[in-house]
Amino acid sequence: MTDRSLEPRDLQTLCLLGRHIDRAGWCMRSQVRMAEELGCGRATLQRSLERLYEAGWVEKRRRDTWRPEDSTPSSSYAYRVKLDRDDIDLKGLASENDDVDDASHAEIAEVPENGEGVPAGGQGCPPMGTGAHPSAGTGAHTYAGTNNDPLERPLKTTERDAGARARDRKERFKAEFRKRWPTAAVDDRHRTDYAADALTPDEEKAALEGIGPFLDELKRQGRKSVPAGWRYLEEKRWTLLRQGESSADGSALRVWSDVGSREHCALEALYAVAKARLFVNAGKVIYRGSITPQILAFAEVGDKASWRWITDRQQIAAWQAFLAAHVFGVRSPLLEQRGSEHGFYAPGPWPPRKDGGWPDSEAA
Repeated sequence: MTDRSLEPRDLQTLCLLGRHIDRAGWCMRSQVRMAEELGCGRATLQRSLERLYEAGWVEKRRRDTWRPEDSTPSSSYAYRVKLDRDDIDLKGLASENDDVDDASHAEIAEVPENGEGVPAGGQGCPPMGTGAHPSAGTGAHTYAGTNNDPLERPLKTTERDAGARARDRKERFKAEFRKRWPTAAVDDRHRTDYAADALTPDEEKAALEGIGPFLDELKRQGRKSVPAGWRYLEEKRWTLLRQGESSADGSALRVWSDVGSREHCALEALYAVAKARLFVNAGKVIYRGSITPQILAFAEVGDKASWRWITDRQQIAAWQAFLAAHVFGVRSPLLEQRGSEHGFYAPGPWPPRKDGGWPDSEAA
Protein backbone atom coordinates (compact mmCIF):
# COMPACT_ATOMS: atom_id res chain seq x y z
CA MET A 1 0.00 0.00 0.00
CA THR A 2 2.83 2.43 0.73
CA ASP A 3 5.27 1.45 -2.03
CA ARG A 4 5.32 4.53 -4.25
CA SER A 5 6.97 2.69 -7.11
CA LEU A 6 3.73 0.79 -7.66
CA GLU A 7 0.56 1.98 -9.36
CA PRO A 8 -3.06 1.29 -8.36
CA ARG A 9 -3.32 -1.34 -11.09
CA ASP A 10 -0.40 -3.21 -9.49
CA LEU A 11 -2.32 -3.65 -6.24
CA GLN A 12 -5.27 -5.08 -8.20
CA THR A 13 -2.89 -7.48 -9.93
CA LEU A 14 -1.34 -8.50 -6.61
CA CYS A 15 -4.77 -9.29 -5.17
CA LEU A 16 -5.76 -11.17 -8.33
CA LEU A 17 -2.69 -13.38 -8.01
CA GLY A 18 -3.86 -14.28 -4.51
CA ARG A 19 -7.26 -15.35 -5.83
CA HIS A 20 -5.74 -17.87 -8.23
CA ILE A 21 -2.91 -19.54 -6.33
CA ASP A 22 -2.42 -23.28 -5.88
CA ARG A 23 -1.53 -24.99 -2.63
CA ALA A 24 2.11 -23.86 -2.94
CA GLY A 25 1.11 -20.25 -3.51
CA TRP A 26 1.83 -20.18 -7.26
CA CYS A 27 -0.56 -18.58 -9.74
CA MET A 28 -0.62 -20.39 -13.09
CA ARG A 29 -3.57 -18.57 -14.57
CA SER A 30 -3.04 -17.25 -18.08
CA GLN A 31 -2.36 -13.56 -18.53
CA VAL A 32 -5.20 -13.32 -21.05
CA ARG A 33 -7.76 -14.48 -18.53
CA MET A 34 -6.35 -12.31 -15.73
CA ALA A 35 -6.43 -9.28 -18.01
CA GLU A 36 -10.10 -9.99 -18.79
CA GLU A 37 -10.89 -10.14 -15.08
CA LEU A 38 -9.21 -6.78 -14.48
CA GLY A 39 -10.79 -5.23 -17.55
CA CYS A 40 -7.46 -4.21 -19.09
CA GLY A 41 -5.20 -5.25 -21.94
CA ARG A 42 -2.65 -8.02 -21.64
CA ALA A 43 0.21 -5.54 -22.14
CA THR A 44 -1.07 -3.52 -19.17
CA LEU A 45 -1.15 -6.64 -17.02
CA GLN A 46 2.36 -7.62 -18.12
CA ARG A 47 3.73 -4.20 -17.14
CA SER A 48 2.03 -4.47 -13.77
CA LEU A 49 3.47 -7.93 -13.15
CA GLU A 50 6.93 -6.70 -14.13
CA ARG A 51 6.71 -3.75 -11.71
CA LEU A 52 5.71 -6.10 -8.90
CA TYR A 53 8.64 -8.37 -9.77
CA GLU A 54 11.16 -5.52 -10.03
CA ALA A 55 9.95 -4.06 -6.70
CA GLY A 56 10.53 -7.41 -5.03
CA TRP A 57 6.95 -8.27 -4.06
CA VAL A 58 6.51 -11.33 -6.30
CA GLU A 59 8.76 -13.94 -7.80
CA LYS A 60 8.38 -15.63 -11.15
CA ARG A 61 9.47 -18.87 -12.79
CA ARG A 62 9.17 -20.20 -16.28
CA ARG A 63 6.40 -22.74 -16.41
CA ASP A 64 8.16 -24.90 -19.01
CA THR A 65 10.81 -25.86 -16.41
CA TRP A 66 8.11 -27.78 -14.54
CA ARG A 67 6.51 -29.46 -17.57
CA PRO A 68 7.05 -33.11 -18.58
CA GLU A 69 9.89 -33.70 -21.02
CA ASP A 70 7.56 -34.91 -23.76
CA SER A 71 5.22 -31.89 -23.49
CA THR A 72 5.19 -28.86 -25.73
CA PRO A 73 7.61 -26.17 -24.48
CA SER A 74 6.05 -22.99 -23.07
CA SER A 75 7.62 -19.61 -22.33
CA SER A 76 4.88 -18.43 -19.97
CA TYR A 77 5.58 -17.59 -16.34
CA ALA A 78 4.00 -18.51 -13.03
CA TYR A 79 3.95 -15.86 -10.31
CA ARG A 80 3.86 -16.05 -6.53
CA VAL A 81 3.59 -13.42 -3.84
CA LYS A 82 6.73 -13.61 -1.70
CA LEU A 83 4.73 -13.66 1.54
CA ASP A 84 3.90 -17.32 0.83
CA ARG A 85 6.06 -20.17 2.04
CA ASP A 86 8.09 -22.50 -0.14
CA ASP A 87 7.97 -25.87 1.60
CA ILE A 88 6.00 -27.96 -0.90
CA ASP A 89 7.21 -30.02 -3.86
CA LEU A 90 6.59 -27.60 -6.71
CA LYS A 91 7.13 -30.16 -9.46
CA GLY A 92 4.32 -32.25 -8.07
CA LEU A 93 2.02 -29.24 -8.21
CA ALA A 94 2.88 -28.12 -11.75
CA SER A 95 -0.15 -27.49 -13.86
CA GLU A 96 -0.26 -26.88 -17.58
CA ASN A 97 -4.03 -26.62 -17.79
CA ASP A 98 -5.72 -23.29 -17.16
CA ASP A 99 -9.30 -24.55 -17.43
CA VAL A 100 -11.79 -24.28 -14.61
CA ASP A 101 -11.81 -28.08 -14.32
CA ASP A 102 -8.22 -28.05 -13.06
CA ALA A 103 -8.40 -29.76 -9.66
CA SER A 104 -5.29 -27.95 -8.42
CA HIS A 105 -6.77 -24.55 -9.22
CA ALA A 106 -7.50 -22.32 -6.25
CA GLU A 107 -10.99 -21.48 -7.48
CA ILE A 108 -12.29 -25.02 -6.94
CA ALA A 109 -9.64 -26.56 -4.69
CA GLU A 110 -11.00 -28.28 -1.61
CA VAL A 111 -9.54 -27.00 1.64
CA PRO A 112 -10.31 -28.59 5.02
CA GLU A 113 -12.12 -26.22 7.35
CA ASN A 114 -12.10 -25.92 11.11
CA GLY A 115 -15.89 -25.88 11.40
CA GLU A 116 -16.21 -22.09 11.31
CA GLY A 117 -15.83 -21.57 7.60
CA VAL A 118 -12.12 -20.77 7.97
CA PRO A 119 -9.45 -22.97 6.32
CA ALA A 120 -7.65 -25.06 8.91
CA GLY A 121 -3.92 -25.16 9.55
CA GLY A 122 -3.40 -21.46 8.88
CA GLN A 123 -4.06 -21.92 5.17
CA GLY A 124 -5.44 -18.96 3.28
CA CYS A 125 -8.20 -16.69 4.51
CA PRO A 126 -12.01 -16.73 4.72
CA PRO A 127 -14.17 -15.93 1.67
CA MET A 128 -14.01 -12.28 0.65
CA GLY A 129 -17.65 -11.79 -0.16
CA THR A 130 -19.66 -11.87 -3.37
CA GLY A 131 -17.49 -12.62 -6.35
CA ALA A 132 -14.44 -13.57 -4.31
CA HIS A 133 -13.02 -17.05 -4.50
CA PRO A 134 -11.88 -18.87 -1.38
CA SER A 135 -8.10 -19.06 -1.40
CA ALA A 136 -6.06 -22.16 -0.90
CA GLY A 137 -3.09 -20.08 0.14
CA THR A 138 -0.29 -20.98 2.45
CA GLY A 139 -0.91 -18.62 5.34
CA ALA A 140 1.84 -16.04 5.39
CA HIS A 141 1.02 -14.59 8.82
CA THR A 142 3.26 -15.90 11.57
CA TYR A 143 0.42 -15.84 14.10
CA ALA A 144 -1.49 -18.37 11.94
CA GLY A 145 1.00 -21.10 12.69
CA THR A 146 3.75 -20.71 10.07
CA ASN A 147 7.43 -20.21 10.68
CA ASN A 148 8.02 -17.33 8.28
CA ASP A 149 10.85 -14.95 9.09
CA PRO A 150 10.11 -11.22 8.86
CA LEU A 151 10.55 -10.05 5.28
CA GLU A 152 13.26 -7.55 4.51
CA ARG A 153 12.14 -4.50 2.61
CA PRO A 154 13.04 -4.64 -1.10
CA LEU A 155 16.35 -2.94 -1.84
CA LYS A 156 14.79 -0.56 -4.35
CA THR A 157 12.29 0.62 -1.74
CA THR A 158 15.09 1.30 0.74
CA GLU A 159 17.10 3.21 -1.86
CA ARG A 160 14.04 5.21 -2.89
CA ASP A 161 13.31 6.19 0.72
CA ALA A 162 16.92 7.28 1.18
CA GLY A 163 16.63 9.42 -1.95
CA ALA A 164 13.44 10.99 -0.67
CA ARG A 165 15.10 11.87 2.64
CA ALA A 166 18.04 13.43 0.78
CA ARG A 167 15.65 15.54 -1.32
CA ASP A 168 13.79 16.66 1.78
CA ARG A 169 17.06 17.65 3.45
CA LYS A 170 18.12 19.57 0.35
CA GLU A 171 14.81 21.45 0.20
CA ARG A 172 15.12 22.38 3.88
CA PHE A 173 18.61 23.72 3.23
CA LYS A 174 17.45 25.82 0.27
CA ALA A 175 14.57 27.27 2.27
CA GLU A 176 16.82 28.12 5.21
CA PHE A 177 19.46 29.65 2.95
CA ARG A 178 16.92 31.89 1.19
CA LYS A 179 15.65 33.03 4.56
CA ARG A 180 19.14 34.05 5.70
CA TRP A 181 20.70 35.45 2.52
CA PRO A 182 19.98 39.20 2.02
CA THR A 183 19.73 39.12 -1.80
CA ALA A 184 17.68 35.92 -2.08
CA ALA A 185 14.58 37.79 -3.29
CA VAL A 186 16.34 39.14 -6.40
CA ASP A 187 18.81 36.31 -7.06
CA ASP A 188 18.59 33.85 -9.94
CA ARG A 189 16.66 31.13 -8.16
CA HIS A 190 17.49 28.38 -10.66
CA ARG A 191 21.20 29.08 -10.39
CA THR A 192 20.99 29.16 -6.62
CA ASP A 193 19.22 25.78 -6.60
CA TYR A 194 21.82 24.35 -8.98
CA ALA A 195 24.66 25.51 -6.72
CA ALA A 196 22.89 24.14 -3.64
CA ASP A 197 22.36 20.73 -5.26
CA ALA A 198 26.11 20.39 -5.75
CA LEU A 199 26.87 20.70 -2.02
CA THR A 200 27.43 17.80 0.33
CA PRO A 201 25.60 17.64 3.68
CA ASP A 202 28.74 18.87 5.49
CA GLU A 203 29.11 21.75 3.03
CA GLU A 204 25.46 22.71 3.52
CA LYS A 205 26.01 22.99 7.26
CA ALA A 206 29.22 24.98 6.80
CA ALA A 207 27.54 27.28 4.27
CA LEU A 208 24.76 28.19 6.68
CA GLU A 209 27.18 28.67 9.58
CA GLY A 210 29.41 30.87 7.43
CA ILE A 211 26.72 33.34 6.35
CA GLY A 212 26.96 35.46 9.51
CA PRO A 213 30.78 35.71 9.58
CA PHE A 214 30.88 36.38 5.84
CA LEU A 215 28.39 39.27 6.03
CA ASP A 216 30.22 40.66 9.07
CA GLU A 217 33.48 40.61 7.11
CA LEU A 218 31.84 42.56 4.28
CA LYS A 219 30.70 45.22 6.75
CA ARG A 220 34.15 45.37 8.33
CA GLN A 221 35.66 46.09 4.93
CA GLY A 222 33.06 48.73 4.16
CA ARG A 223 31.51 46.77 1.29
CA LYS A 224 28.07 48.14 0.42
CA SER A 225 27.01 45.33 -1.92
CA VAL A 226 26.40 41.68 -1.11
CA PRO A 227 27.17 39.03 -3.74
CA ALA A 228 24.38 36.89 -5.10
CA GLY A 229 23.53 33.81 -3.11
CA TRP A 230 24.42 31.46 -5.96
CA ARG A 231 27.90 33.01 -6.15
CA TYR A 232 28.40 32.48 -2.41
CA LEU A 233 27.46 28.82 -2.84
CA GLU A 234 29.25 28.15 -6.12
CA GLU A 235 32.52 29.70 -4.98
CA LYS A 236 32.11 28.35 -1.44
CA ARG A 237 32.96 31.74 -0.02
CA TRP A 238 32.68 30.52 3.57
CA THR A 239 35.86 28.49 3.05
CA LEU A 240 37.80 31.70 2.36
CA LEU A 241 37.18 33.18 5.78
CA ARG A 242 40.40 32.92 7.74
CA GLN A 243 39.99 30.95 10.94
CA GLY A 244 43.49 30.55 12.30
CA GLU A 245 45.30 28.48 9.67
CA SER A 246 42.26 26.71 8.23
CA SER A 247 38.87 27.38 6.74
CA ALA A 248 35.46 26.41 8.06
CA ASP A 249 35.68 23.02 6.37
CA GLY A 250 39.20 22.33 7.64
CA SER A 251 41.01 22.92 4.33
CA ALA A 252 44.31 24.79 4.46
CA LEU A 253 44.47 28.38 3.21
CA ARG A 254 47.37 30.31 1.72
CA VAL A 255 47.08 34.01 2.51
CA TRP A 256 49.50 36.37 0.78
CA SER A 257 49.74 39.85 2.26
CA ASP A 258 51.31 41.58 -0.74
CA VAL A 259 48.98 42.06 -3.66
CA GLY A 260 51.85 42.84 -6.01
CA SER A 261 53.95 39.87 -4.96
CA ARG A 262 55.29 37.21 -7.31
CA GLU A 263 52.70 34.76 -6.02
CA HIS A 264 49.93 37.23 -6.78
CA CYS A 265 51.16 37.73 -10.35
CA ALA A 266 51.38 33.96 -10.88
CA LEU A 267 47.88 33.35 -9.57
CA GLU A 268 46.46 36.21 -11.64
CA ALA A 269 47.89 34.67 -14.81
CA LEU A 270 46.71 31.18 -13.85
CA TYR A 271 43.18 32.36 -13.18
CA ALA A 272 43.20 34.38 -16.40
CA VAL A 273 43.86 31.19 -18.36
CA ALA A 274 40.97 29.48 -16.54
CA LYS A 275 38.68 32.50 -17.05
CA ALA A 276 38.08 32.63 -13.31
CA ARG A 277 38.30 35.35 -10.68
CA LEU A 278 40.96 35.32 -8.00
CA PHE A 279 39.73 35.99 -4.47
CA VAL A 280 41.29 39.11 -2.97
CA ASN A 281 40.23 40.23 0.47
CA ALA A 282 41.46 43.43 2.16
CA GLY A 283 44.61 43.57 0.07
CA LYS A 284 45.37 39.88 0.59
CA VAL A 285 45.30 37.17 -2.04
CA ILE A 286 43.64 34.02 -0.73
CA TYR A 287 44.34 30.73 -2.47
CA ARG A 288 43.21 27.32 -1.25
CA GLY A 289 45.94 25.36 -3.01
CA SER A 290 49.68 25.14 -2.51
CA ILE A 291 52.08 27.53 -4.23
CA THR A 292 54.36 25.13 -6.10
CA PRO A 293 56.99 25.75 -8.78
CA GLN A 294 54.30 24.90 -11.33
CA ILE A 295 52.15 27.78 -10.06
CA LEU A 296 55.07 30.22 -9.79
CA ALA A 297 55.92 29.51 -13.43
CA PHE A 298 52.94 31.70 -14.40
CA ALA A 299 54.61 34.74 -12.84
CA GLU A 300 57.05 34.80 -15.76
CA VAL A 301 54.51 34.66 -18.61
CA GLY A 302 54.11 37.67 -20.80
CA ASP A 303 51.06 39.78 -21.47
CA LYS A 304 47.94 37.98 -22.61
CA ALA A 305 48.36 39.49 -26.07
CA SER A 306 51.41 37.26 -26.53
CA TRP A 307 49.61 34.04 -25.61
CA ARG A 308 48.98 31.40 -28.24
CA TRP A 309 45.72 29.96 -29.57
CA ILE A 310 45.41 26.28 -28.51
CA THR A 311 43.33 23.94 -30.71
CA ASP A 312 45.11 20.58 -30.38
CA ARG A 313 42.84 18.13 -28.56
CA GLN A 314 45.63 16.58 -26.48
CA GLN A 315 46.92 19.97 -25.42
CA ILE A 316 43.38 21.12 -24.55
CA ALA A 317 42.86 17.99 -22.43
CA ALA A 318 46.17 18.56 -20.62
CA TRP A 319 45.27 22.16 -19.82
CA GLN A 320 41.78 21.23 -18.67
CA ALA A 321 43.17 18.64 -16.25
CA PHE A 322 45.76 21.10 -14.95
CA LEU A 323 43.25 23.90 -14.39
CA ALA A 324 40.77 21.56 -12.69
CA ALA A 325 43.46 20.61 -10.16
CA HIS A 326 44.77 24.12 -9.42
CA VAL A 327 41.93 26.59 -9.95
CA PHE A 328 39.16 26.85 -7.35
CA GLY A 329 35.79 28.50 -7.58
CA VAL A 330 33.54 29.19 -10.54
CA ARG A 331 35.06 29.01 -14.01
CA SER A 332 33.59 30.05 -17.33
CA PRO A 333 33.68 27.57 -20.23
CA LEU A 334 37.31 27.26 -21.33
CA LEU A 335 36.78 26.79 -25.07
CA GLU A 336 35.60 29.54 -27.35
CA GLN A 337 34.97 29.67 -31.06
CA ARG A 338 37.13 31.63 -33.48
CA GLY A 339 35.96 31.20 -37.04
CA SER A 340 35.45 27.45 -37.53
CA GLU A 341 37.86 26.47 -34.74
CA HIS A 342 37.29 25.85 -31.05
CA GLY A 343 40.13 26.64 -28.68
CA PHE A 344 41.45 29.00 -26.00
CA TYR A 345 44.43 31.20 -25.24
CA ALA A 346 47.27 30.00 -23.02
CA PRO A 347 50.91 31.02 -22.32
CA GLY A 348 52.19 27.82 -23.92
CA PRO A 349 51.06 24.70 -25.75
CA TRP A 350 51.33 22.62 -22.56
CA PRO A 351 51.02 23.39 -18.84
CA PRO A 352 54.29 23.93 -16.92
CA ARG A 353 56.25 20.96 -15.61
CA LYS A 354 56.46 20.16 -11.90
CA ASP A 355 59.87 21.77 -11.75
CA GLY A 356 58.40 25.03 -13.04
CA GLY A 357 59.78 24.80 -16.56
CA TRP A 358 57.73 25.16 -19.72
CA PRO A 359 57.85 22.36 -22.32
CA ASP A 360 59.46 23.63 -25.51
CA SER A 361 58.22 21.04 -27.99
CA GLU A 362 54.73 21.09 -29.48
CA ALA A 363 54.59 17.34 -28.88
CA ALA A 364 56.01 17.44 -25.37
